[in-house]
Amino acid sequence: MSTPAESPTVRLDGVVKRFNQLTAVDHLNLQIAKGEFFSMLGPSGCGKTTTLRIIAGFEQPDEGGVFLEGQSVAHTPPYRRNVNTVFQSYALFEHLSVWDNVAFGPRRRKVPEAEIRKRVGEMLELVRLKPKATAMPRQLSGGQQQRVALARALVNLPAVLLLDEPLGALDLQLRKQMQIELKEIQRTVGITFIYVTHDQEEALTMSDRIAVMNEGILQQCGTPEEIYERPANAFVAGFIGISNLLPGQVEDHGVRLQTGQVVLAEVDAGIPAGTTVFVCVRPEKLRLGTHEAGQVSVEGTVVETVYLGTATQYMVELAPGLRLVAIENNVHTARTDGRLARGSKVTIGWLPEHGRVLRS
Repeated sequence: MSTPAESPTVRLDGVVKRFNQLTAVDHLNLQIAKGEFFSMLGPSGCGKTTTLRIIAGFEQPDEGGVFLEGQSVAHTPPYRRNVNTVFQSYALFEHLSVWDNVAFGPRRRKVPEAEIRKRVGEMLELVRLKPKATAMPRQLSGGQQQRVALARALVNLPAVLLLDEPLGALDLQLRKQMQIELKEIQRTVGITFIYVTHDQEEALTMSDRIAVMNEGILQQCGTPEEIYERPANAFVAGFIGISNLLPGQVEDHGVRLQTGQVVLAEVDAGIPAGTTVFVCVRPEKLRLGTHEAGQVSVEGTVVETVYLGTATQYMVELAPGLRLVAIENNVHTARTDGRLARGSKVTIGWLPEHGRVLRS
């Protein structure tokens, strides 16, 4: 597992949280560096939001330690922890202007008014809402309200900002725009962001590192490239993006697929012959209609074609119940005969190093 090189801002040591018979978080160890954009990714019920609430102090772990800036916060209530949280529901004060919403936290902390004016002005400048300072929340769009909620959380200068699916209520185009803005804001302020999402593309777009969770267990932690290109197991491969997972058994010189064909693949030394595995190949790594030296090749039939604009996605059946998804760029296609029609016989090839062998 990748870990930050410097002393972490957040450290979780063997954290366990149970709700009756359900273990929501199971012996979780994490280290999150200062200034890192760290995402927790996984399906509903995987434990990511519970972990966020434990860091915030809204839930207490049954086992393990929680440390902020090197100090245990086991007995520190939420309001005394140097963290702030942004939720999917913006929870703005409808009777207060944008300015007063952002100023609310510093005023409660009795920060001098001159410092409040300075901080609020800087935050509204940062989120590009200074012209809306006197507006009421009902006069703002969803994206603008989200930026107010972000400014209100950042104005208190927390060591860590916790974000629980904050873009979930926005439409797709605005969500993509806000992903870029959030990352830019995080880089500017240099505060550690811990971001909870179930959206794989969102996590890949914004994160320095990603923790993938399932059923309360950390499956893998690494950079977006590590998570995508070198998934630790079949769950991670299947959850992040589109993956082809071809079942088979390890043999001396590769993996024997269910079709009976033995394909070359890089098998870790710790996986003995006879082990049931998956050969994982990403759709964009596949080449259609080519058979090159040193390349793994399989034969199949096109059963579905989907035009995606810049690319075409093919569903290819190798055997009954065994299918591959291949994505071919429409500009730089290796073929010159146009898109393949349904029913076409086709050779699919990939380089052995692109076939990652994963335990089932």
